[in-house]
Amino acid sequence: MKSLLYILLVLVIHEPVLKLNAQEPVLSYRLTPGEDYLLDIEIQQNTRSESLESEEISLYSRNKIVFTVDSTGADQMIYLSGQYRELLISMLAPRMNMDINSGSGKNRMLSDMVDSLETGRFHLVIASNGELVALNGIGSLFSSLSEYPTGDTTEQQVILRTLSEVYGPDAFRSLFSLFVSVYPVMQPMTSWTHDITYYFNTKPVKMVNRYYFTKSTDEHLIIQGMGMLNTLQEFEETTTMGAVRSTVSGNQTYDFYMDGETGWLQRCVSRQRLLIETTVVHSSYLPAGLKIPSYTETLFEVKGRRLLQD
Repeated sequence: MKSLLYILLVLVIHEPVLKLNAQEPVLSYRLTPGEDYLLDIEIQQNTRSESLESEEISLYSRNKIVFTVDSTGADQMIYLSGQYRELLISMLAPRMNMDINSGSGKNRMLSDMVDSLETGRFHLVIASNGELVALNGIGSLFSSLSEYPTGDTTEQQVILRTLSEVYGPDAFRSLFSLFVSVYPVMQPMTSWTHDITYYFNTKPVKMVNRYYFTKSTDEHLIIQGMGMLNTLQEFEETTTMGAVRSTVSGNQTYDFYMDGETGWLQRCVSRQRLLIETTVVHSSYLPAGLKIPSYTETLFEVKGRRLLQD
């Protein structure tokens, strides 16, 4: 009798825990073949340099990406096709005499190249936690842009470089790592980390993102995160100042609301703050060893949803 009472007491004590474990949400993607999923990404970036010119650069970009689920494998891999939609890019740097705006219609080459990016498709494979396993096709979109007929090759290179920094393969991998590859490798977990390579102005930077599963509702899975960025080694390059070395460091915050049914992102606001410290190695007008800091603040506003079929 005593043993029976003991067993009943143990069951009563552990019942809430058992129910909690049974109801724990699955932190992964559950996408359906044949369906389309949208990401709408807006980026507002401002850079201020403390160089002699005190240059300020403002960048705005918007990019919609439609992902079609081609199939899902027994290995839990998800095979997707992607396409850029409604791309818009604007960059203003007064001291560099740069004013680029794809939506103004004033630059035919820029408008044509943006339109061309929207016509192509690319393919990717992701794991159920969102890790990007393979990406193919974006590079070839940019290869075709280099064949654009023009007499101003300098302007063409500026536009190609700008578009590549915002929409090229490395930029896509960075955005995908920030806003899709967010789930843990193992279940269940309430906190986890992801180490990624983030491309800032085409330069690879090591980034460690730490995520916290904070809450679930009938509609949302709420995840918060913090990322730390640091260069593994100094970047060496030649600029208008001369030969320089630079390092990048900073942080980023995330607030994710993920769809409770599919796992797809519904909305996220993310803020990134970076310090870029440039050291002059050799220059015709600046002293060697001079350190020039610049600061970049970026606001990411991302929305997503499953697209209804017609």
